[in-house]
Amino acid sequence: MLKLKSKIGPKGQVVVPKPIRDSFGLKPGGVVYFYAKDNEIRLGKSDEEVLERFFSMKKIHLPDNIDWDMEYYSQFE
Repeated sequence: MLKLKSKIGPKGQVVVPKPIRDSFGLKPGGVVYFYAKDNEIRLGKSDEEVLERFFSMKKIHLPDNIDWDMEYYSQFE
């Protein structure tokens, strides 16, 4: 795991170090996501690639003769 240090500016801005920007193809105006869990903050690249893969996947056809609401709610009985 690569660990680089960056200071928080007076407006709360953080500069992503150049080696990380270059490695992930982050460009000015690009979108990133912050994830916070427990005592850790992660920065992630835009979800566009994930969405593109999802929408390009072959769709499966679910049978029409199944009551999906009944199937879902039966797990809580």
